[in-house]
Amino acid sequence: MAELFYRSLPGFGGWESTIKQVGAQLRPYYDFLFTAKKAAEGRKSVLGWRKATPDEHNAFHDRFEKRWESSKSDKPRSNKRRDQQQRLKPSGYWIVLETTQWRPDEPDETFDLFMETPSVYCTPECFPNSEVRFLETDREGRAVLVDRLPVAYEPEPQETTSAPPNPHQPRGQLIWLRPNVYALDCQIRAFRSLDNTPNPRVAPLVRLTSTKAQWPSFAPEAIAEDDWYFLRTSSDGRLRDGTDEQRRFVEIALETPDFAILEGPPGSGKTTAICELITQVTERGGRVLLVASTHVAVDNVLERLIEWQDKRDDEHKPVLPVRIGDENRVTSDMILPFTLKRQSATWLSELKHFLDDPPGVDRGCDRAREIFRSALFAKTDGEVSPIVRMILEFSNLVCGTTIGILQHPAIKAARRDGAPVEPFDLMILDEASKTTFGEFLVPAMFARRWVVVGDVKQLSPYVEESELADNIRKLAPPAFTQGAVCAFLAAAKGHLKKKSLVSATLDDARIIYKEARARHVDAVLLDDAVPTKIYGIPNAIVELLYADMVVGTPPCLRQFEHRLPQDLQLCSGSVPALSDWQATRRAAGVLNTDDSTHEADWASEIAWRLVRSYELRQNIAEKNRHQREIEELFPKTLNGELFASRNRGPRTVRDNGTERLETASDLLRRDLDTVRRVAMPSILELLQVGFERLQGWTEGCALTDGLPSNVLKQRLVSLTFQHRMHPELSAFPREQFYQPSDDHGSQNSGVIQPMFGLESQASPSLLRDADGMAERRQWTYSRYARRAMWLSVEPQKRSVGVNNSNLAEVKTILVELKHFVNWATTVPKQHEVAILTFYRGQEALFRHHLQRESGQFGNTRTFRFGNKNGQGAVKVTLCTVDRFQGHEADLVFLSFVKSGSIGFLNSPNRLNVALTRARYQLVLVGHRAFFASDLCRSPLLQQLAQSHLYAQDIHWEVTE
Repeated sequence: MAELFYRSLPGFGGWESTIKQVGAQLRPYYDFLFTAKKAAEGRKSVLGWRKATPDEHNAFHDRFEKRWESSKSDKPRSNKRRDQQQRLKPSGYWIVLETTQWRPDEPDETFDLFMETPSVYCTPECFPNSEVRFLETDREGRAVLVDRLPVAYEPEPQETTSAPPNPHQPRGQLIWLRPNVYALDCQIRAFRSLDNTPNPRVAPLVRLTSTKAQWPSFAPEAIAEDDWYFLRTSSDGRLRDGTDEQRRFVEIALETPDFAILEGPPGSGKTTAICELITQVTERGGRVLLVASTHVAVDNVLERLIEWQDKRDDEHKPVLPVRIGDENRVTSDMILPFTLKRQSATWLSELKHFLDDPPGVDRGCDRAREIFRSALFAKTDGEVSPIVRMILEFSNLVCGTTIGILQHPAIKAARRDGAPVEPFDLMILDEASKTTFGEFLVPAMFARRWVVVGDVKQLSPYVEESELADNIRKLAPPAFTQGAVCAFLAAAKGHLKKKSLVSATLDDARIIYKEARARHVDAVLLDDAVPTKIYGIPNAIVELLYADMVVGTPPCLRQFEHRLPQDLQLCSGSVPALSDWQATRRAAGVLNTDDSTHEADWASEIAWRLVRSYELRQNIAEKNRHQREIEELFPKTLNGELFASRNRGPRTVRDNGTERLETASDLLRRDLDTVRRVAMPSILELLQVGFERLQGWTEGCALTDGLPSNVLKQRLVSLTFQHRMHPELSAFPREQFYQPSDDHGSQNSGVIQPMFGLESQASPSLLRDADGMAERRQWTYSRYARRAMWLSVEPQKRSVGVNNSNLAEVKTILVELKHFVNWATTVPKQHEVAILTFYRGQEALFRHHLQRESGQFGNTRTFRFGNKNGQGAVKVTLCTVDRFQGHEADLVFLSFVKSGSIGFLNSPNRLNVALTRARYQLVLVGHRAFFASDLCRSPLLQQLAQSHLYAQDIHWEVTE
């Protein structure tokens, strides 16, 4: 059947080879997604909860009342009614969602999942009688209004344990979320459709996987000067710096037969260019699908378009938008009336009013109106209502995130029953650096042409390490991987070293012990040990005195409980209750007592190193260090067993011109390459530079090598000017991240390679300052000597149990914030401040202090300080760097937290985002002496700390 589809595809050498190549390139995606889906179906997200305090309750209630009144009045954009339907105001109990005791650094994405669900459960089994419905959400407070208070979970009496709550033994005020694999299903369906039934419309998507792809040439459309909308000349007849580049992109995107790519640094005008392109397409009668990885990116574009249309003198509105997705995720009140839910309610109300009381209409038509009314408002049993169909058919701009767009009724219907979807003329993907190929492909299957916009120098797609670990865990037999990770940690140096206690069955224990001995770890297998009497002490095992790893079955561990060293830590396996040993450890002050949440997991240890090696792919030395550790985690005693588990023998491979039989390490290395290739690169990176060829492929395709240089040259436009920052703020990021270079660096040099996509192209430097930026970023705040500052803070002793936090930096920033607030109350303009950090532990510490300083205990992210005309003079946003991409602020404080280690601070993409958020002033806060010293292993951070571009002197104010 697939042969018929491939025969009709244009732009390939031959259908026989194409069908094989497509299958080979897409197979890794299938495997990854199926494994991720299976794991997700068995994994339930869990969060803690508590009842809101009176202050929090008041804050949540006030915000809810404002939203309720807004939904009723909805600030009509015309004289017509909007959302006039009557509905009962929900009432219940406000609860605050919190991290669990065993996972204090829970990702923000988990909270997002809970906020988007209609109900949760009080038991891990998600029994129906434990369901709790969500009536309303308050994202700012991470709170939900529930119909009844959840019941604290207590395990069965026989399961009760003295150990603290942990993933295996949960207990307390917890709520669980049913697994939702809808997004994964949509990706699987998209890959299956592209692989098995590709039609000519999606031929360019198929070409991405073919080594014989033929990419047509084309000429950009020439747009007359008077036909531009957002990219017009100024009143003096001049174009703003970079406008010619934006125009060139629009002209290319209008005529491309397949792809157009726009890359640009922060503040370069990508949003403006997108708005111009959308308007040009809709003026030509086309339909546009706009998607992005974040809500703020989608809403920034839509808000600009709405504002522009509202200000037009004529009545012509070329763009008719509809926003798909959860209303609570919309970031602008201006956009709420354009959500699908609000529009359908508005049109429903107006049609009802017209049909009930039509002005100036012959009453003889009452019967016809009644028939029309019955058809219009009939219950559809899950089908898309006529009103919704009408809105979607008349709208020429449909917007949503790559996940939210999956709620589009047509996409849901296509998944459910294969219903055809009228394709969009153009799909625009914004923030493409954060979108994987699979996430891109789902909406891409509903379009004719594709525009990809982003910046490969900013953050890559978010990778949930637990999902990555699920795909890795299946790669090797568990006993071998258990032995490998425990022995690896026992043999490690410094803070990674973990003297391990391992519980296993006897057969597995012997495999684990053999792995430890293969790594020259001082290990003891208790079941095979021979006790002797030494100095009158019976049943002594001398090897335990210097053992770095102890392995045994549960009965044997209980038998020798009083001989176990105190400094052992649980590494893996279900260790029996060893109350005397635990008491001895507590008396000796050994940390992590009963800490079953830190069991070593082979898949997790590899997963986080895979993520870090990808983040550091521009830093060859750091990347190779993580790659070496990954290889060291490969089981050394595993070989034939791995091939037996795959039901095949070793194959012949060629290594440096010599043929040999593949080893288990070869197989694991190839499997991990596949996982990395699927989960980590963005569609933007794939199109520009590709990401590794499949093993054995001597020729590349676009997915592995990027689009051919001549093809890319026709379709790629780089925006070179920035219009956001004061020139002093853009200097370091421009020099470090956006300068073209032919220096590919030495693999052992540790030099940071340039991040610009195609080194072979003669590329201009990006992030150049537009003319007049210094003048446009003038202000009267004179506390700092320079616009780019570094306040050095000496490290203090960290509080026990508080991870990745630095109280000294919090106090320093709060002092600086007070100075700014005092100034801001004296000037007319309201100002925005962002407090950014790389770590959730520090974010939580800031949140506690900001709530206390502001008295706004119902807020978790946004706080207002200083009273001016009844409003806050300063809006303070607290956020992690990763979450703040796409946002900006007048003043940015960046807290580094770390001293003595670098964590993941040396990710070039992450640091680039952190340094490019400020408009007027950037203040770095951290231990500068450490980062500038040889003790800091990151050349990137050393260059930052040593840079003269970040001043240390402050203009201290003199008071009389």
